[in-house]
Amino acid sequence: MNHPLPRPVHHYAYVVDDIEEAIGHFVTTLGAGPFFMLENVPLENVRYHGEPAVFEHTAAFGQCGTMAIELQEIHRCEPAEMSDRFVTPAPGLHHIAWVVPDLDQASAELAEKHNAPLFLQANVGEITHYHHDATQTLGHFVELHKDVPALHGFFGMLKEASVDWDGRDPIRIPTL
Repeated sequence: MNHPLPRPVHHYAYVVDDIEEAIGHFVTTLGAGPFFMLENVPLENVRYHGEPAVFEHTAAFGQCGTMAIELQEIHRCEPAEMSDRFVTPAPGLHHIAWVVPDLDQASAELAEKHNAPLFLQANVGEITHYHHDATQTLGHFVELHKDVPALHGFFGMLKEASVDWDGRDPIRIPTL
């Protein structure tokens, strides 16, 4: 059977109301961390159904055991249709992400064969991501990332920081 998404999952993302409070909760209840926080993620080329859009959020990335996780506090989404669809109740699972070698091919297959239409595209530097609406089939959004060295470097830093982490300094600011 041919699957559009490779295994394993790259990371899980949760939407939260207060990112610093959520970090504290994930650290104390799950031993996750440390978290690297990007205030007002510098997204570029944000598109909702191909049209210019706004997606302002703060994100914190950390390691939870062998899995990377993302916490995101959404500040502003426009147009209103995107906000109504994309801003889910907090706290909760928002999306599951995969890294794919061919972003456009995996995106087309998700949309056409798996009833998960593409609705949001953006990038941070060379890190490009697409969001698909799989809420009707999986109950959450799917985020696809183009496989690029910067993505491996950032998530490798998370994993390395978690090795023998003693719980101190749970919030860190990465250099991009």
